[in-house]
Amino acid sequence: MRAVVNLGATILLAMPLSAFAEFESTPPLVADLSVAEAHEQPQPPDLTLLNFFTEGWAEPWTHRHRYTPDMALLRVTTNFMEREFRADYTNSLVYGNPKQKNQQVVDALIAYGVDRRLMLEVVGAYQWNVPTSGPIPNGAFNSLVTRFQLVDTEGQSYAFQFRVNTPNKGLGGTQTQLQYVIAGWQDVHQLIPALGRMGLYFSVQLENLQGPHAAGAYQNDLSYDLSLSETWTPASFPALGNFTTFLEAYATTYFAPSGKTIAPAGRTVFSLTPGVRFWFVPDNSFTFGVDLPVNHAPTYSALYRVNYIYNF
Repeated sequence: MRAVVNLGATILLAMPLSAFAEFESTPPLVADLSVAEAHEQPQPPDLTLLNFFTEGWAEPWTHRHRYTPDMALLRVTTNFMEREFRADYTNSLVYGNPKQKNQQVVDALIAYGVDRRLMLEVVGAYQWNVPTSGPIPNGAFNSLVTRFQLVDTEGQSYAFQFRVNTPNKGLGGTQTQLQYVIAGWQDVHQLIPALGRMGLYFSVQLENLQGPHAAGAYQNDLSYDLSLSETWTPASFPALGNFTTFLEAYATTYFAPSGKTIAPAGRTVFSLTPGVRFWFVPDNSFTFGVDLPVNHAPTYSALYRVNYIYNF
């Protein structure tokens, strides 16, 4: 409950007053136009691997608007340069552990696209492991993120991301997490117009743990996500602009070290995350979703996610 209160306070403090204003009469975004009109809109030059070292650096940051929106979802790593404030709350209902009731995490971040190739991000997070009785263990951790745009064209977007997560010492953490990610997006409408404003997302993440650890604890894991989204309303639709439904398939494989290992080393966990995202006023959106475990003997019965984003 305290996590929910903290998240609400964070959002109210960070949300600009303009977020509560009515929709103004503004020119429609590309997403509001017909396919033919969208193609006629001025777009920034394409970024590719072939011009990685010569194009995009020191060019003014811009977000490419498309007929099919490319957006941040809940679990798949975002594939483009952002300028945003974001707050997340998760509540994991623990399963199979009679001593723990749930695990709650609240975090807030600021991401800043320096130019069309480089983005920097700072994250602060706090976690509560709520037991069935007694005091609640809790602690904070922070993250630093660097993202590079590899490809940015009308129909595709790819990025590489490096992230460092500090240990949560309040909960006994001793290891720093290093994450290396490739993320991408494909406009499915370009390939199959009959499917409407559909986007295909993916990300692959290799994580390495550094620092003191128990003998037999895993030190490396591989996470991978494949997501589909469908956008049903135009961006200018009141209260439900760019209303989007999506489904994320997410899995993590924990590599077991040699010798006797500590769970979850040597196993793969898999979940499906259905969700929705919509812009209730311009530049301000909510995203809701729930992780549903698919693998045998899951550690949670459901994990609920709430997300607020302000784009600036």
